[in-house]
Formats: sequence, C-alpha cells, structure tokens
Amino acid sequence: MKNREKAMAALLSSDTQAEAAGKCGISDRALRGYLADPSFNAEYQRRKRQLVSDATRQIQASYQSAIRALRGIVESDTSSAGEKISAARALLEYGLRFTDTNEIMTQLEDVERLIEKDMKSRNGWKGM
Repeated sequence: MKNREKAMAALLSSDTQAEAAGKCGISDRALRGYLADPSFNAEYQRRKRQLVSDATRQIQASYQSAIRALRGIVESDTSSAGEKISAARALLEYGLRFTDTNEIMTQLEDVERLIEKDMKSRNGWKGM
C-alpha cells in the first residue's frame, strides 16, 4: 500500500490528524501536505461522506426495532413508571424531530422542483 493510501486509511479511522500520522508512520507535516493536495483532499472528503452515509443507513435500519423496543417498555405491565416515562419521552421527542425533518425535506424537494421548473423554462437550459 502506498504512503498516500495508508494515510487515507489512517485519516478515515482516526480521531485526530496526529493519531492518523502515527498510525501510518509519517510526520504530521507530511500528512498536512497530503491534505493540502486538492486531489487527495477531494478523495478524502468523498470517502468521509461515504462513511457517514453508510453509518446513517445502518442507523436507519435500526429505527423500527428501536421504536418497537420503546413501545414495548411503554406498554409493558412490568416496566416501572420511570421506565415508561423515559421511553414515552424518547418516542415523543424523536417522533417530533422526525416529523419536523420530514416536513422540511418535503418542502425542500418542492422548492427544488420549482427551481428546476423555472430553470427549464428559461431559454437554453439543458438540465442539471
């Protein structure tokens, strides 16, 4: 593996640049030099976004199980009042957040469609 690829892997798996430099056996200065290279930095940013996207999908896959577990606590005859309140609070708080986020995303999509429609109506626009 080349030094640049080792540096990339270390950056993606480290909490700090100093830790990444140590992992791949290069100096902090050399690592900063890699990051100053526009092509390296662009690839690093792309891979970082992909990691976040992958993690987000994994979390989203757990939503239904988490909701079932919280509902189970709320509806259980053996749960204490404190457990029921905590689970109910979590369901309400996250339910409101998801509702708000979904509404904002829907509105954003509507605005994007309007912008695209406006752009298409302009002479000479070929599309995005």
